[in-house]
Amino acid sequence: MTINNTASSQVGIEARQHWMGVLARASEESLEQRLEGVGCPDYRHVRAPEIGLAMVRGRTGGTGNPFNLGEMTMSRCVVELAGGTLGFGYVQGRS
Repeated sequence: MTINNTASSQVGIEARQHWMGVLARASEESLEQRLEGVGCPDYRHVRAPEIGLAMVRGRTGGTGNPFNLGEMTMSRCVVELAGGTLGFGYVQGRS
């Protein structure tokens, strides 16, 4: 018997994407307050936080020829939880 988990895994992906977006838009102060109440899980840095630049591109009229709009700062990090789950993230800015 074959079990199709495609629908349930898609729901899981969409939920994860939603919550990653919520966390990415939250203020640093708000995140710190919430973490104080819950506590931080055991983790290790697989790739320590790094700051760099990314080229932002646009398109003429939204669908036309691409062009370089400019650069923005980005931060990225990869962590592993004590249970072995890996997580990574890229955010705009230096925090």
